[in-house]
Amino acid sequence: MHESVNTSFGNVCYELKVNIQTCGFGINTWSESLRLPVFRIPKEGTPHALRLTDPLRMQADWLGAVELQVLRDTVSVADNSKMRALVVIRPLQKGLQLTDVGLRLSETVCHKTATDRFGDPHSHHKVISERLKAIGDSITGLSSLPLSQEHSMTLSLPIPKAFSGVQYTMDTPRISIVHELVLTATVIGRDQTPHYLRISSHVRIVPKLALEDNFTELPPYYSASFDRLLLGSSEEQLDQPPSFSSLPPPSYGFAASTCNISLA
Repeated sequence: MHESVNTSFGNVCYELKVNIQTCGFGINTWSESLRLPVFRIPKEGTPHALRLTDPLRMQADWLGAVELQVLRDTVSVADNSKMRALVVIRPLQKGLQLTDVGLRLSETVCHKTATDRFGDPHSHHKVISERLKAIGDSITGLSSLPLSQEHSMTLSLPIPKAFSGVQYTMDTPRISIVHELVLTATVIGRDQTPHYLRISSHVRIVPKLALEDNFTELPPYYSASFDRLLLGSSEEQLDQPPSFSSLPPPSYGFAASTCNISLA
């Protein structure tokens, strides 16, 4: 049973349908359907679960002249929320200028079919969200500022709702969805030559409930080799906390920088 996904290569969705029949003067039937997203939750305390709360620390040194940093409390971010990150630009040499700083979140979907057993998987890449902050002086009209001291700022990116603007991070035998956070900065050198700096790291887009441990539990799915699925719903909650007795490893582990997909 595959997790819910909606990509250009196809989609998987699940629907809960309820039928009610009443007897009396004729048979009356009511039917109601509700689309339900299905995703996997790692077992509490396992390496997969701990990775969801790993801090994000990106750092790079450009030719001993400029140091770039991106800091976040966690590598995971929920869909339909805002992703905030602390960006630090630290000069290591004098005579440089800073023009702009940007953040970009991208998504790459790789899909392999039976006909691609010996070829490359189909892939689709798109930018989910981005922001570019110009560094300048509105009073003097300068388009850049001397990079004489450390510049730190908090930038935020809006994360769209899952299945419409973004997909959850996952890695299965047939489909892989990875997300990359990119920091860009334009630095003017001493000779007035612009240099476009870039560092990146993978992040994970997950349901909000996966970060809050607030979800409902479906019964075991016996026809799928006792594969237990967890279904999150913000509208309905169980009174008793769910059990973590027999959860499979999640499909989203460390997101690889390349799409290595093999058929079972």
